[in-house]
Amino acid sequence: MKKIIITGGSGFIGSNLVNYFLKKNYFVINIDKLSYSGNKYNLDKSNHKNYIFIKSDINNKKIITRTLQKHKPSLIFNLAAETHVDRSIDNPEPFIHSNINGVFNLLESIRIY
Repeated sequence: MKKIIITGGSGFIGSNLVNYFLKKNYFVINIDKLSYSGNKYNLDKSNHKNYIFIKSDINNKKIITRTLQKHKPSLIFNLAAETHVDRSIDNPEPFIHSNINGVFNLLESIRIY
């Protein structure tokens, strides 16, 4: 059984991608920090044998690296991001932290893996 990691898997697009791969009989690891756009109710998979949820920010390199080494996925989808452009105008720092630094940390963890 192929294992995949989906970051941001509790958002609208991510939760649909999680459901798609579960129907295709993949083992899915969803990493999401559950911010304003992620909602744990999008995915009530607590009893699904092929699903693991990890509440974490992609900036947490230790958790990302440990998850990669433990589960050895064959695919990774990064959908973790700050969205809503209007929010970035008022306060750009969270967008830089997640969309730039977070992706860098994710890529570094993948490189180590």
